[in-house]
Amino acid sequence: MNMIRKSILAALLLAAACPALPAEAGPRAETYPWERRAGRPTASDAVLCYGNSHHRNPYLWDERRFEPYVTYVDEQGREQWLFDGFIFLESQDMDRPDKRNYTYMTGVLRDQGLAAGKEQWQELIDYYFARGNCVDALDKAVGAAEERLGEAPVKRRVFIVIPDPIIYHHWIDPMTSTTYWGEIDGRRLDFIRTEDRMAACRWYIDTVREAFARGKYENVELAGFYWLRETAAQPEDTEYSYHLTRSDVLLPQIADYLHGLNYSFIWIPYYDARGYDDWRDFGFDQVYLQPNHYWKPENDMDDVCRWINRAGTSIEFEFEASILNARENSDAYRARLRDYMRGAKQYGIYGSRPIAYYQGSNALYDLWVSDDPVDRELFHEFCRFVVGNPLRSK
Repeated sequence: MNMIRKSILAALLLAAACPALPAEAGPRAETYPWERRAGRPTASDAVLCYGNSHHRNPYLWDERRFEPYVTYVDEQGREQWLFDGFIFLESQDMDRPDKRNYTYMTGVLRDQGLAAGKEQWQELIDYYFARGNCVDALDKAVGAAEERLGEAPVKRRVFIVIPDPIIYHHWIDPMTSTTYWGEIDGRRLDFIRTEDRMAACRWYIDTVREAFARGKYENVELAGFYWLRETAAQPEDTEYSYHLTRSDVLLPQIADYLHGLNYSFIWIPYYDARGYDDWRDFGFDQVYLQPNHYWKPENDMDDVCRWINRAGTSIEFEFEASILNARENSDAYRARLRDYMRGAKQYGIYGSRPIAYYQGSNALYDLWVSDDPVDRELFHEFCRFVVGNPLRSK
């Protein structure tokens, strides 16, 4: 871990903070009614929270940053619970001297870094569970909101990314070592072996569980884990670099391990990704298909929603800071976000299946702090969509 990262984490870990005391209220439900029918824990509306990469701005997920994600204050001043799920993830950190990737994505170039090893996987965990950041800050933000609103209907659900155990250290050169990741109990793992890749994932899951238990959080629950790679190649998919991932072999083993611990296993494949339509074979509990319509309007939202219904997945909404009114061509991006809301309602996804929300690094926060009337209008429209999700009352 470089010195800058160490300094930041050390400051966070030493920061003093008093836990918020929940308001007096009736007993909190363990699960939603619809969730009990579905089985393992999930969330009706889960937001993606990217962090632990030098190119993210801001770098930290502190309590202040979580405010517009935990609750929503409408135009009449009424405060309501907003997102009930929080997916903590990162895909790469290319601004560090030893460029590292937490997953392999099709189409990478030679200068796009190395596969992350055990040290970098531990850095993710250290970041997510640092004092005053991510899970700890979320727990405090929810606690502060509960002092105003009473207890949330259920604990806010936390999902932690599982990095991709890429077989080769550098995927361009097939001669690159497969033993780069590190050791467990004094034995160096070799990622050419499926059992060693699984051992690394099991170590990571157990280390996350231990870190969560140490936090003694009162208002959040570790509900599951998120698989980072956005495509699940199978043996015939050589153009999708099956030899680097062998997802069809590994994923069911990860799913079995998580299910034995009663955790959910979730996934967000890109539009028309390999494996999106046979996702059940891999052991996933919940899958959210990316329409990618926000960047590619040729991906017709009606067609995507039909795909979603045929495959039995759900949808990921997508937007970034380009949606802000001050940005060039932002009116087109706002129209595309509204396409997501329309499509989800028109095709029966809204109110029947959980939804995930990609918002870049910080776009919803940017809308929240903006005083531009156009931004304010969209902020309220979007938040009304989330808090009004009929699934929450089923």
